[in-house]
Amino acid sequence: MITESFLYTYDFGDNWEHRIDVLDVFEAEPGARLPRFIDGEHRTPPEDVGGPPGFEMFLEAISDPSHEEHDPLVRWYGRKFDPEDIDRQTVRLWFGSLAKARPPSVRDVVRCSIFL
Repeated sequence: MITESFLYTYDFGDNWEHRIDVLDVFEAEPGARLPRFIDGEHRTPPEDVGGPPGFEMFLEAISDPSHEEHDPLVRWYGRKFDPEDIDRQTVRLWFGSLAKARPPSVRDVVRCSIFL
């Protein structure tokens, strides 16, 4: 098992910093469409929620109907938000569209975990 880690910053304005742990590197199957989603946990934060502090406040507010920001944030998001629901089918579709844009080839595959 590989124990290398690195940091990745998504959205420099909100400073979403992720630690990525490389779990394994292996050769892909010939003709494999990459990248491919295998599994994950937790729903992604909404876009423009205000970085990690804004996301923490968002989670607190939407889970507490008495929170002063509850109603405005529920209206802003526009639908139910369950932080535990990763919506695997949607993630697989996103990864599938990325894979279709790349030609198939034999490449090394990196299996990793990503943490906020």
